[in-house]
Amino acid sequence: MIIPLILSLATSASASRRINASAAMMVDASTGQVLYAQNVNKKLPIASISKLLTVAVIHDELKQNAITANTKVKVSSDVAEIANDPNYSAIGIQQGESYTVKELLNAAMVKSADGATLALASADGSSMEEFNIRMAQKAQQIGLKNYTIVNPVGLTNGDLKDLKLSQYSDKAENAMTARDVAILARYLVRTYPQLLQVTAQKQANFFISKNKTVRADNLNKMLPGGQYTVKGVTVDGLKTGTSDAAGASFVSTGTYRGHRIITVVLHANGSSKDARFTATQELYAKLKQLPTTQITLPQRLHTQKVENGNRRTVAVKPQKITVWGNKVGHNYNLAVKLNHHSKNDKILAPVRSNQRIGELELSSPGVQTVDHEPLTYELYSSEQVPVGNFWQRLWH
Repeated sequence: MIIPLILSLATSASASRRINASAAMMVDASTGQVLYAQNVNKKLPIASISKLLTVAVIHDELKQNAITANTKVKVSSDVAEIANDPNYSAIGIQQGESYTVKELLNAAMVKSADGATLALASADGSSMEEFNIRMAQKAQQIGLKNYTIVNPVGLTNGDLKDLKLSQYSDKAENAMTARDVAILARYLVRTYPQLLQVTAQKQANFFISKNKTVRADNLNKMLPGGQYTVKGVTVDGLKTGTSDAAGASFVSTGTYRGHRIITVVLHANGSSKDARFTATQELYAKLKQLPTTQITLPQRLHTQKVENGNRRTVAVKPQKITVWGNKVGHNYNLAVKLNHHSKNDKILAPVRSNQRIGELELSSPGVQTVDHEPLTYELYSSEQVPVGNFWQRLWH
């Protein structure tokens, strides 16, 4: 069902003042709308932001029951050498000790621990080369377009010491575009929302050995109560990254006025690592200046057809949607895509109240999206529709 309507949207992608970084992007995670874009298609080193793709692969392994949160991973001597090198992001996991997937995931996402991440990547017995292949496959599945994968952590190949791979130069390291980083972050917050319970921790305790527990601060200084919090924005993730080539980089996610937002800053300019946080603050300042347009959906979109129910239609919500930008006059289209439907394009009864039934899509020349697809809004039933008996189905 497609209905032509009128809308024009102005995003801050053309704002005069640029973010002080090599690349930057801001996206509405729910709809995919681009709210700011700067040099987003240039492939750049991403350092420990790479760990987001590693976590996406680990999440698949958890869903497939290849591993569980309590799977124990024994630390090899090669991993321990990296885990205890003070030149790296180290938490000090010990050779010969075993740690659960849950513990290693916490260390990877809160402390950005390189050794713990390498151990995590081997949780199902994979070699690093095998895990790299899975990362590339996952990147392709998610829809990333321009990336280089050298290892699961974001170090240079040479920094991996005895774990380095012969097919890469010592200086080779992971790289992505800001657009691909935003797509990856959006994928994670939509498919693995439990990850935000990990990344929202300001501090976490890590059991290293029988006699040693380490308490580590989250590297994200924009969490509530942190040095770089933004009024009105509640940040609960996502990942920092730092290397000589990547500079100080940061992916954040947080909520603002009911919208989940994702920001990406690659290679923030300045001598301080905290430049990535001030650059992110600039993005959120731009967000606060963006107007929104509320659209009341046409009456014919307020219901959807039901098959085998005690009535023929079900009321759906929302009946109003919000788009970032100003209303001035470009065409746009609305279309409904149902999750579960018959060959007659109807929802199958029974239908529960608040059941997710599909998506509303909005497309317009005046709207940019991170993946070049239409804006998406989740559709839910606002009432129950039981299965009808024969006569109800016949006459309703």
